[in-house]
Amino acid sequence: MLALDSFLILLKGIAIGIAVAMPVGPVGILCIQRTLNHGIRSGLLSGLGAALGDAALGAVAAAGISPLTDFLLEIEVELRFGGGIFLVALGLWTWFHHSSTSAPRLRGHSIVAASFLLVITNPITIMAFLGFFASFRVVAATGATLQAAALILGVFLGSALWWLVLCTGTKRLSRRLDDNLLTTINHISAAAIAGFGSYVLIEALLL
Repeated sequence: MLALDSFLILLKGIAIGIAVAMPVGPVGILCIQRTLNHGIRSGLLSGLGAALGDAALGAVAAAGISPLTDFLLEIEVELRFGGGIFLVALGLWTWFHHSSTSAPRLRGHSIVAASFLLVITNPITIMAFLGFFASFRVVAATGATLQAAALILGVFLGSALWWLVLCTGTKRLSRRLDDNLLTTINHISAAAIAGFGSYVLIEALLL
């Protein structure tokens, strides 16, 4: 019975991970941009960082309104400022390094860390997880380590699955694009990322 409950929670976690990852945002744009400019490996590493971030926030949300959740929400303004500044800087960097020849090759851990930070500095993601957990009626029983692990693993797998699909689709599409169009797409991506960052900063000022 416990194994069946854990399996069902795993499936719900996968659904939640996909639902959280799918909306278009700075991480999605970053994955697309890096896949186009540096290949599918860079895109997948960006997706891995995002999936790890989703799993970490999913673990926090799975605990309910815990002291850690309260703390993250208390420093929401600071997180927004940090995330906004990071996004603006990333957008500017992306704009001026718009091709695979001009952009320095980032190390794998740097690519993972960048997208991980984008996820965990967004307090809205925490609230989204709390909402999805309530909607799916997913709550691991107190002390049920197996169920909690299944939930967190499910969130990671669902998020990772979405990034795999996105990067694979982008890579296939890139074969039909010439260099001029790739540069245009890169500039649009950079402007969108910086735009997200500016919006986050404005929101932080209004809080």
